[in-house]
Amino acid sequence: MVMETELLKFTANDGIILHGLLFRSQKRNDTVILNVFGMTGDFFSSKRIDKLCKAAIGGRIDIFSAGNRGLGGVFPFKDVNGERIFVGTALERFEECILDISAAIKLLKSLGYKNIILLGHSTGCQKAVYYMDKVKGHGVKAVVLLAPVDDYNLARKDLGPRFVEAVRLAKKMIRNGRANEFTPNWISHYSAARFLSYALPNKPEARIFNYDSNLTEFRSLKCPILVVIGSDEQYLTKPLEDYVSALSRATDSSKFYCKTMRGADHSFTGKERVLADVILGFAEKCTERI
Repeated sequence: MVMETELLKFTANDGIILHGLLFRSQKRNDTVILNVFGMTGDFFSSKRIDKLCKAAIGGRIDIFSAGNRGLGGVFPFKDVNGERIFVGTALERFEECILDISAAIKLLKSLGYKNIILLGHSTGCQKAVYYMDKVKGHGVKAVVLLAPVDDYNLARKDLGPRFVEAVRLAKKMIRNGRANEFTPNWISHYSAARFLSYALPNKPEARIFNYDSNLTEFRSLKCPILVVIGSDEQYLTKPLEDYVSALSRATDSSKFYCKTMRGADHSFTGKERVLADVILGFAEKCTERI
């Protein structure tokens, strides 16, 4: 059996045109997983999504791998007026992820899907939680979070004693009207504004999975939640058990599942099929009662 694949175009509320791949496991399914990729990712080359789609063939769950304005490092999008707009991970405003996710959900509803499961990987986890907190999960039945790491404390760890200097320099660039210029390479490969988006603890992107915080936005999610973190996650800033404990204490979901996957790294390299089975099993469990 072959999965039907369709390239779809949709438009965010601010006019940016986006694309995504819809994988239909069989005709007329009611449930779809909406994938949100992380920094410098894309909607078409992930081995995780490839394995997820293959595992879903013949089942009752479809997959929509949606594009968003964080595509690649810097990417030329077009808007509805034909204007070229350069965004990508290096230049995107994190808070605008709501525009992209909302547009993807609107598209899926127009196609007749009744049950939408939001899946985020890496920074896609922050985007998924931010969307759910701000929009109150309109149209989303459950959330899957793959490798939700702490970007704020990771930046502090990576930059070490130069972290304060990096923040000071990025702030100076913004004051001088250079918010969209790239920081020096020793700081990041992103613009000054994007660096500060995850390097200032009061910013949503930095705050959402700061495991030294109260995880306020994550706590607001009431729907079923699946979290999967690899035992070989290379971007941890503290022991894995501390992450699991913090999430377990913070959640207000009555159906919260946290799985640590033995031998899996940040991208779940070599564990993609095992991961696919875990995700689909959770999705089936969440929708069988609907």
